[in-house]
Amino acid sequence: MKIGIIGTGYVGLVSAVGLAELGHEVVGTDKVAEKIEKISQGNVPIYEPGLKELLQANLKRGNLSFTADLTNTIITSDVLFVCVNTPQREDGSA
Repeated sequence: MKIGIIGTGYVGLVSAVGLAELGHEVVGTDKVAEKIEKISQGNVPIYEPGLKELLQANLKRGNLSFTADLTNTIITSDVLFVCVNTPQREDGSA
């Protein structure tokens, strides 16, 4: 199954790597191109034990990739997960 993950913060990145480790073809998408470039090189911007090793292994296997092209991710994915921050109102509520 081809899975698209929109957002590569903590929830999105960990989900993308975990689903790829389970054998799915996963593409992570983020609007910040520099972040995508770093993650695509195997660099992890967050702390989660074992994440860097799993990220690098799945990038090497070819079943995990990252892009800033949201439209292509939407069109080519069988399933999408939206993993973005919930905007807050002025009073702090969501």
